[in-house]
Amino acid sequence: MAPALDHLLLAVRDLERTAREFRAAGIDVVAGSAPGLPHSGVPTAGARILCRNGVAIDLLSYGVSPYGQAVRLLAKTPAWGPLRSRGSAVERYIGDGLATTEGLIGMSIRVDDLAATVRALRDEGFDVDDPVDFTRTDATGAESGWRVASPNDSTLPILVEPILVEPILVEQLIPSAAAQESGIGIDWIAVRTDDTDRTATGYRVVLGEPDADGSWQLGSVTIRLDGGGRSPGLPKLRACLGATPLPRSGSSLGLVDAFNTLDSHSAASIDRLAQALRLQTVSYEDPTRIDDSQFVQLGELLETSFPKAHSELTVEKFGHSRLYTWPGTDPTRVAGLFLAHMDVVPVDDPDRWTHPPFSGVVDDEFVWGRGAIDDKSRVLALLEAIEGALTDGVRPTGTLYFAFGHDEEIGGENGACVIARELLERGVRAEILLDEGGVVTRGVVDGIDRPVASIMLGEKGFATVRLSTRDLGGHSSMPPKHTAVGRISRAVVALEDNPMPLLMSPTVLDMTKRLAPFMSEPRRSLLRSAERFSAVIARILTARPQTEALVRTTTAATVIRGGVKANVLPQHAEALVNFRILPGESVADVLAHCRATIADDRVDIELAPGMLAEPSPVSPSDGPELALVAESARKVLPDVAVTTGLVPGATDARHYNDVAVVRFNFAPIILEQADLERIHGSDERISHENYQRLIAFDRILIERL
Repeated sequence: MAPALDHLLLAVRDLERTAREFRAAGIDVVAGSAPGLPHSGVPTAGARILCRNGVAIDLLSYGVSPYGQAVRLLAKTPAWGPLRSRGSAVERYIGDGLATTEGLIGMSIRVDDLAATVRALRDEGFDVDDPVDFTRTDATGAESGWRVASPNDSTLPILVEPILVEPILVEQLIPSAAAQESGIGIDWIAVRTDDTDRTATGYRVVLGEPDADGSWQLGSVTIRLDGGGRSPGLPKLRACLGATPLPRSGSSLGLVDAFNTLDSHSAASIDRLAQALRLQTVSYEDPTRIDDSQFVQLGELLETSFPKAHSELTVEKFGHSRLYTWPGTDPTRVAGLFLAHMDVVPVDDPDRWTHPPFSGVVDDEFVWGRGAIDDKSRVLALLEAIEGALTDGVRPTGTLYFAFGHDEEIGGENGACVIARELLERGVRAEILLDEGGVVTRGVVDGIDRPVASIMLGEKGFATVRLSTRDLGGHSSMPPKHTAVGRISRAVVALEDNPMPLLMSPTVLDMTKRLAPFMSEPRRSLLRSAERFSAVIARILTARPQTEALVRTTTAATVIRGGVKANVLPQHAEALVNFRILPGESVADVLAHCRATIADDRVDIELAPGMLAEPSPVSPSDGPELALVAESARKVLPDVAVTTGLVPGATDARHYNDVAVVRFNFAPIILEQADLERIHGSDERISHENYQRLIAFDRILIERL
């Protein structure tokens, strides 16, 4: 018989909740028990999901006990299979602080000839024990290691002790002789390697050559290796159950509802996004490099793709930017202003992309391309939501505005800035503004094992300070104590060694309090008493650049120039230092800090020309507007932990400070750390599920407003 998938093994935190969700989706779930991990001697609660496509899914509950750390490790590393190198690997990888999420951790595959499969694996360089029957016991007397298994064993698949030969991990489930004779030998392989091709080799041995798209079809289940796993360069195993409708928890378990089950409208929306990603609407600092024809084509694509939106809403053009007005039944009320931008940043190295950055490739899980997250997906999703609402006869009570800029990536001066000025002149004052900047992260907030939605209440300001000095110059054989280059270097070091003071803002206090209920002790008690321990919490947050930015106006020396030749004393030197300014401080505070810290009259300190902004106003965290956005987020992500925060960068929203009562930066797309690095980086992409969730969220907000 050909290889066939027998079982998938998944780790979950809350077994009862997961089982309940699957039952609600019409999928049978029966009680069961899963064996303990090797060396633990501790059984774990389990359940079996009986899918209609004939594949069973065994759930393993890791709970919240210290023992659960080992299983959490499995759950957060679906690419690598179970990493349990006799305890040391568990400690090492937990120590690395990898994300704790639920996911696919293994699979059980039936093969014709187990011995032949083992030989083939050895021929490819994998280290595999002989397929013989034996049972071992650990120090407590509990069974561990290899175990005899029969085809009707209700506890399959069984966790067994791995054979670890860095960087390859191979696991096998050894069948009984009777099972081999019946042709139902079971072999479980999970490989860990830093090379996706090497990983694929192991699966080719067991499963044969993949299809043209790089996947293996085992009955109604598709197995795919994804090179963009939770850590860059590490492969990830994905299982698509195309014949079974899954509940929302299915994706968090590492399963994909195949998106083969997408309805025709969803598939068409993904195709429209892909078309938009193929247009190179790149913003360059040098305006002569911008290809206006690409922006024209994008506008034409929007008009043909969303005919109702362009016939029933008023559309105004400001250069390549667009303002859509949807009049409400109450002409005195402006309910909402939605922002997004159509331009993208340049691509540094196209060769580092899995697919060409402007190819708009669509596979069974992702849409790939520059702008997939930042920010064309939000432009298209808003128009999808508008088009769907118009089709269904929705009419807003208050007027809604949708402003799509064309130059956000270079400051927005000719797009968002112009539209905002026009709206201000018309006396527009929206009740709520929504822009990019906050997302849902998974495995990024340390100590929380569920997705965290960060709804940003404002954004930091920014300024670039230019430091410069002049000198007489001369021959390098007779140098002064400090040359111009040395003087500028000392000024830069002084700023780096003496950053601006820590500041625990009300927004960060609110953020920590909202996260506290999802933390374990002692963090929970510490965060709940954030006011009392604000200095301690602020100091803790400085441990990582990502969190230090929450409690400090940051200092980043980015450019330094000086000198013309190795044997010539420089007559001029300069440096550029970029500051991201917390609300409560100002550009003037930054300049005063630079002068006091450098304290050298020979160094000129001034604002560099270019982008400059004071910190934005901060929206209240206890108002009905935030509650509305949070509730809408929970509609599409029921298990999410909602918190607040500040956008560390700059968005178009800063131009609209006088056009909206409150502003938020948020989109309900789930991203992991590796996904965050794709924004403005290589292999930018958005999953089908994230995109459909984004459309649904926008539709909910439109109807609620």
